[in-house]
Amino acid sequence: MTELALALAAGAALSSAGVVLWPAALCLVAALIRPIRSSRRPRFAAGAGSGRLRALAWAGIAGLAHGHVASARGLRDCRWSIPEGEVQLAGWVRTVETPGRFQFTVVEGACPRPVRVQAPLPRASAEGSGVRVRGRWVRRSEAAPGVDPLRAGQVVAAEVESAEVVVRDVDRWSARTRARGLDAVDRRFRREAPLVSALLFARRDRIDPALRDAFSATGTAHLLAISGFHVGVLAGGVIALVGRMAPPRRAFAAGAGVAWLYVAVLGFPDAATRAALLLTLASLGRWMGRPVAVSGAVGTALAALVLIDPAVAGRIGAQLSFAGALGLALFTRPWTATIVDRWRRWRGEAPGPRVRVGVEAVVATTAASLATLPFVAWHFERVPTVGLPASVVATPLVALALPSVVTALGLDALGLPGAAVPAAGAEGLLALARGWVGLWARFPGASVAIDRTETLAATLAVVVGLLLTRWVPRVGGVARGAAAVAGLAAALLVWPVARQMARNGALEVYLFDVGQGDALGIRTPEGRWIVVDAGPPTGRRLAADLRRVGARSIEMLLLSHPDADHVGGAAALLDEFPVETVVGPGTLRGDGPWRGALVQARSRAVPWRVVARGDRVALDGVVLRVLHPSRRVDGAPREANDASLVVELSWRGFRLLLTGDISVEVERSLVEALGPVDVLKVAHHGSRTSTDSLFVARIRPEWAVVSVGRGNRYGHPAPEVMARLEGAGSVVWRTDRSGALRLRIDRSGAIEAKGAGRGAR
Repeated sequence: MTELALALAAGAALSSAGVVLWPAALCLVAALIRPIRSSRRPRFAAGAGSGRLRALAWAGIAGLAHGHVASARGLRDCRWSIPEGEVQLAGWVRTVETPGRFQFTVVEGACPRPVRVQAPLPRASAEGSGVRVRGRWVRRSEAAPGVDPLRAGQVVAAEVESAEVVVRDVDRWSARTRARGLDAVDRRFRREAPLVSALLFARRDRIDPALRDAFSATGTAHLLAISGFHVGVLAGGVIALVGRMAPPRRAFAAGAGVAWLYVAVLGFPDAATRAALLLTLASLGRWMGRPVAVSGAVGTALAALVLIDPAVAGRIGAQLSFAGALGLALFTRPWTATIVDRWRRWRGEAPGPRVRVGVEAVVATTAASLATLPFVAWHFERVPTVGLPASVVATPLVALALPSVVTALGLDALGLPGAAVPAAGAEGLLALARGWVGLWARFPGASVAIDRTETLAATLAVVVGLLLTRWVPRVGGVARGAAAVAGLAAALLVWPVARQMARNGALEVYLFDVGQGDALGIRTPEGRWIVVDAGPPTGRRLAADLRRVGARSIEMLLLSHPDADHVGGAAALLDEFPVETVVGPGTLRGDGPWRGALVQARSRAVPWRVVARGDRVALDGVVLRVLHPSRRVDGAPREANDASLVVELSWRGFRLLLTGDISVEVERSLVEALGPVDVLKVAHHGSRTSTDSLFVARIRPEWAVVSVGRGNRYGHPAPEVMARLEGAGSVVWRTDRSGALRLRIDRSGAIEAKGAGRGAR
């Protein structure tokens, strides 16, 4: 069952990745209909093996087809057909994403679906509250397979007011319950309230970014996201409590019931739903008096979720949750038994209960970490090296704190005395967990960067090696060594294929945190790098950031203008990386860093190409169109900032506008040549001399990224510029507050955004 469920999920995931149904299905059918000749070796014989292979392939095709059917339903969603213009809607607040943006479920309107609203909530409103919204619907994306209809557009609201909305909806009840719970957390807990909000209600936005970075770097971020761990701890407490007064099967039923209630309050997230399904299957097994195979139960839960929602297979939370559960199910018991057996041989006696509990904790942490490692490396392109010691202590501390948190909130809700005692205990445990994670996060090399190509090739090598080890007869070390060598050779042979699959035809844009300066990295679908500006004279740090995200050479270094905060690190990049060409405006004047870049390029024999309006540069399907300045110049006949290169980058409908440090006057001269863009690199770090309302109304950026130094003396970015962008419905990202940013754009035009804390990781 587990293998069939994995094949079904793999097919659904391929569908969400854009794999076309009919060619894949035809190829698989053709391969499977052809008779499989039996091998001379019994191990490779056809029979049951070929039937098993056929079943797996058909499960994969079923998942692929189911995913495409679901995508077709999504394309017919009414949110894709909402016309741009004024709207008046009534409904309730689904979730608050940021202080100025929330999700809103429409009750009174032409399309009763969840939509995003760009506006602050009224002070008295919270999740689950009824509100009336008046504003303008702004289209964001076109309908495409795999694109969430929630991204179709959003309401840029001019007015949001509280309103009575009569609706009976489980989702609204969940939102209201969460809001009341968050109020209780703020009332009952003090310093650890943000951490409690994340642990119990998945509200990570309240946590300090530095603490989030620490949990991510140490591989303990799963503790901050609602997962099977949290559901298991709460349900386990209920089972232990009820088990003292009732038979085990009733205790398991009570635990499953509490798990489903908690999952409903959370809004049925993937990982928590998986855990509730497993508890339900375990409860059914208890009632029927039959043992439950954990791996089979995991497979059943996976198949059920994929059949309900095929998109779940492509979501990172579900992937990590099921991978961790399978790792626990498949490896914990045999690995523990092996260690206990070796302990017995070494000491002449079985380990005591405390030692066995410790061994099981370490083994379970290791099994879950190894099972999720490929997904962590793929999605985050970093691998924690201190995950085991950090998790072994932090996990039990959090597990002990959660029951105390629930007890404190329960006493508070019932109005009973004594809530302060468990609350204080929970805060102490969480403070210890926070300190322990912070200690390991400061450890040198706490996490290392890994390219997706390396992740895929390494995973394929491990899979091939395991298969060969299984198939090669067990005749000793020679055969196993040969299998290992064959696995390594297979990894080397599939490296080009792995590179192409890892890129998956995606464009990646990195906004680096270089302080008061500009530096962007653009990785083409073929894996080549364009670097736009090099930040202030700290180029060695930028070089390290580029290496961390996989850059080994630079195809094009584009320098917008001679200011030191844009070209200060250029000479260091030319020294650290092989650079094919430098592109810049036609000015020979500039301060020291500009001249230093010229000298370094000349000494390295790197061509320096001068461009002006009308020039185009193409690389791997990525087109850079120069919009400004209007002519090549010798010297600097105009103000240096207004001589900045303005470049529009386009790829398969995606558009990124790079504006250097231009002023309002230049922006107005470009308005007629511009249309809507997906991402705007805000000019001059958000200065009030740029980004006026006419310009913003013309380009309507979905994302506006601001590279700016923390606490800079210029007052960047200007509050009126930020208000202008937010009023246009743009998602504003500031490096001074949120650090670096990575945007990944797939072939459908969908933008996946991931913050990277400081630098770029």
